[in-house]
Order: sequence, then structure tokens, then C-alpha cells
Amino acid sequence: MMRLFVDLSLTVQTGAGSALYAWEICHRLMRLGHAQQVLPMTCPFRTLGRVGIPRKMQALLRDLLWRPFLSGLEAQEQDCFLFINAFVPRRFLNRKYAVVVLDLGAWHDRSILSWRGRLGTRTMPRVLTGAQHVFAISDSTADDLVREFNIPRKDIVLAPCGLSDAYARPCSGHAAVVNGISLPECYVLHVGSFEPKKNIKFLLDVFQEMRSQATRTENSRAGNCKLLLTGAESWRDQGLREALAAHPLTRDIIILGRVEAADLPGLYGQASALVFPSALEGFGLPVIEALSQGTPVLVQRNSSLTQFGRFGATVFDAFDTPLWASRLLDIISQRQRLPDTHIQAVRATFSWDRTARTILETMLPCASA
Repeated sequence: MMRLFVDLSLTVQTGAGSALYAWEICHRLMRLGHAQQVLPMTCPFRTLGRVGIPRKMQALLRDLLWRPFLSGLEAQEQDCFLFINAFVPRRFLNRKYAVVVLDLGAWHDRSILSWRGRLGTRTMPRVLTGAQHVFAISDSTADDLVREFNIPRKDIVLAPCGLSDAYARPCSGHAAVVNGISLPECYVLHVGSFEPKKNIKFLLDVFQEMRSQATRTENSRAGNCKLLLTGAESWRDQGLREALAAHPLTRDIIILGRVEAADLPGLYGQASALVFPSALEGFGLPVIEALSQGTPVLVQRNSSLTQFGRFGATVFDAFDTPLWASRLLDIISQRQRLPDTHIQAVRATFSWDRTARTILETMLPCASA
């Protein structure tokens, strides 16, 4: 019997979409694997939610104990391993494994990584060359792999993000409080960590300009609109937090922090809009989550985000503050929502089950290779 081991290391390192991808895919594979045994590899050393010395100690223990344990894991000839990133321990390079590439942001700009991450990036060419299968979560990431590593496009299998079960229908009811904070009547939402690529400083400029336009046009609804920021920790967020504290509208900016999965559908559904001005995305999971709830979305025409125009998202050609603010003002003042055709198209297109099935069926030849 083929055993498929799935690396869940990301789930104890970050609360970002990459961790959700790993969790969803692993559990869907466990449901689908009948003739195959799907086994999660969960690291016991958790850095998520820890800071300072405790975080560094957990990371050190992961390097000293967990990775050697994985490398010494007894593997049979038919066993395969699935890694939800391209950071594969060196001892696995001689085994049967597949990688899911989320994006190449770290490859293009290694300054965004810790020193451990930069060391891991050096092995990426060898990891991709030795993989039995390479999956990419979007056409944009697949095209990037072709450009950077000369991998034939036909050898890259698309394995996009999906919608969790909670997004299969409109959220019923309205949440009044999230993380102990009362939700305002009108708010613009951003979901994502405070890392530089999320371009939140631009979002702050757009919010300020929108409020300024609302004042000039005497639009009371938009003039009272708040900005809600959610997302897990980021190891380079000090500059942004200082900018938030010094912002002229800081009292109208609400930082919710990490939001539980059960609260997110309602948070999306009640938002006037999701503004997602990321400079680089391998996929953009918050975008489909917001669209599935009928919430208008604003994105930039870059990386994978271009694909969402056909589902009703507003896709801009440039980071033009007045233009973004004007569109946002229209959405808020007119209380715009997405039509049902777009909502149903998003729900029909993005499925974790379908992606897990694609991965499993693609990896089955590993057992007999």
C-alpha cells in the first residue's frame, strides 16, 4: 500500500493562507485516500503566536530535533512525500516527493526571509529538479516557475486554493463582535498579514483619500466608514505599526488581529468591500472568500490577482490612490454587491476537494515508479 506523507510544518509556523492550504489539502487527501494511507507530518515545535526567546527556542528545536527526525523517518519503496512549499529537507532529495509551490516571492527577494529561510532558498533549484511532481497554485506561479527554472509548462500541475465549506453559502446573520471588538456599521476590510508585499501602506493612503473625497461630496456613509485590518503576525511589521499609530485617521482604523475561521465568512459578508492591494500573490485566498459572500473586491493587475476580474473583482492597472479611492467611494455610497452569477461562479470554480483529488491522482504513479 502506498503511504502518502503530508508535511504540515506550516501550520505551526504561520497563520497565513499557506498554512490553511496545507491543512485543507491534508485533510481532504485523508478523506479521499482509500487504497492509499495519508499520514500528516505535524511538527510539535510551535513558533506561531510566540515571540522573543520562546519563539527562537522553538525554531531551534525544530531545526535540531524535528528535521533530523523527519530525515530518519523509515520510508518504503512505494512511499511518497508531499511538501506544501519548496523547502524540502536535504535527506528527502533522494526520496520520492512532490512540492506545491505557492509563489516565488522569497526567491525574487530573499531580504523578506529570516536567515534560516535564505539558507533554505539555496536548495530550491535542486528541490524542483528532483521532485516527482511540481504543483503550482495558480497560472501566475506556474509561469514564474517556467521563467526562473526552465521547467516545462506541461510538467507543472495546477493545484489552486479552494473555498472551505463555510463559504458554500451566504453567511446567515450578522456578527456584532469579533475578537471582543464591536463591528461598525460600515467598514472596508483587509485580510492578510502585515508583511511588506501586502502593500498596506498604500491601503492606508487609499482609505484617507476616500474619506477626503467623502467629505468633499458630503457623503455621510463613506465619511463614517472604518478600516478593519485582520491577519496573523509578521516578523517585519514594526514600520507598518508605527505608520498606523501616526496615521491621521488612526481612530478609525481597527486592528482585529488573527480572526478565527468561524468568524471570517460573516466578517467578509458584512464588509462594504475587501481592498487587497498586494504587490505579489501566488493566489489570493481572501479574494475568493470575499467574492463568495458577494462582497466587492479591489485588486491590482499583477501576479495571480488578474484572474479575479472575470468573477467581478475590480482590477486596476496601477497603484493610483485617487482612482482606487473613487471606486471605493462609489461601492460604499451605492451599497454595491456582486450579482449571483459571479458568486455562484466563484463557488463552482474553487474547490479544495477538486484540488486534493488532482494532487492524489497525479501522485499515484509514485507508488509504482
